[in-house]
Amino acid sequence: MKKSIILMGLAALALVGCKQHEASDNSDSIRMAEMEAQYKEATNFNDSLMLLMGDIYAGLDSINAQEGILTNPGIGDNADRRQEVRDNLTAIRQRLAQNKRLLSELEKKAKDAGANTAVMQRTIDQMKQHIAAQDAKIEELTTQLAAANDAITELTGQYEESQQQLADETLAKEEAQANYVAAENAANTVYYVVGTNKQLKEWKVLEKRFLGATKVMQGDEINYTCFKAADKRTLTSIPTGAKKVEIKSLNDEKSYVIEGEKEGPKTIKITNPALFWQKTPYLVIETK
Repeated sequence: MKKSIILMGLAALALVGCKQHEASDNSDSIRMAEMEAQYKEATNFNDSLMLLMGDIYAGLDSINAQEGILTNPGIGDNADRRQEVRDNLTAIRQRLAQNKRLLSELEKKAKDAGANTAVMQRTIDQMKQHIAAQDAKIEELTTQLAAANDAITELTGQYEESQQQLADETLAKEEAQANYVAAENAANTVYYVVGTNKQLKEWKVLEKRFLGATKVMQGDEINYTCFKAADKRTLTSIPTGAKKVEIKSLNDEKSYVIEGEKEGPKTIKITNPALFWQKTPYLVIETK
């Protein structure tokens, strides 16, 4: 009987031991699962932080590249180049604004998750300083661009004004030159008429005087429409087509010669233009 009681006690102890071991195994499994979940969550959070930081660094690289374009201008300074600078400034401002949003998101995530360690905070502070420096640089470039635009506008105005002055001066010179040429041409314009005695009287160039003498009419009485105009600088000879000719106007005899064969047509050759036209710009040639 005693033996039976002892066996029953041993069996009970064995059963209790098995249950305790089974409970311990279950507890370890739960703890392992929790640790695995926490690790996964931490890894995912860390990955999201790394992605944000990667985006921010990519933005900083993009800004550095665009700043390089601004500080290393292309050849020339024209409207296309200035527009390129404006476009780059706009793109940098947009990227800076995006970086600020990403940095705020990174800081908030780190704080909410309790991961705002000294290293993380130092990294965030460095990013803030870098973005602030770039922000200040862009403002400086914007100010410089505005000043350059003002200077270009002023220079353009001065250039256009000088061009207008040059155009006005050129026009004035051309007008003065034209007036001078016109005056010179007028001063060197002479007139001549060739005709028989009868024709010259009909044209009211000659008038009959006492005892058959004739005289060249003067002033408003003379008919100037029958005269031909010429330039005394280039008029050197006047063909008459007549065998006999006589100059009736007040031209000095020493200033011309009559050339031609004895029975052939005669030509008036002017040998001294200044003397020939000294007394009158009108030459009257009578043919016979």
